[in-house]
Amino acid sequence: MATWGSAFSTAFKIVIMSLVWGIIGLIMIVIGILMLGVPYYGASSPPFPGNIPTGLTDITSILIGGILVLVGYIILILGTLASFLKYSAEYYVREFKREVTYPPLSTTPY
Repeated sequence: MATWGSAFSTAFKIVIMSLVWGIIGLIMIVIGILMLGVPYYGASSPPFPGNIPTGLTDITSILIGGILVLVGYIILILGTLASFLKYSAEYYVREFKREVTYPPLSTTPY
């Protein structure tokens, strides 16, 4: 039978690793949102002399930012799910091995 201590330690591992994957995913999402072009104070000011905005740079940063947001979200979701599956499977196998005992092999011939 599973003990409360082993169940809570497994749950703690799942929560910690989910937080790690969440932080990694959120960092990528924030970087992607910043690349998408979050409005900021002074955005309506005229560009610096000699600074000519081009459409290609804007489109590239929007595409890369969108991809980073998507990848960050996927990492967040799949990392959390993988943490749950990994530590749950290890816990179940450990409890199953502790509960199941196999009979000794017979050494006498038939």
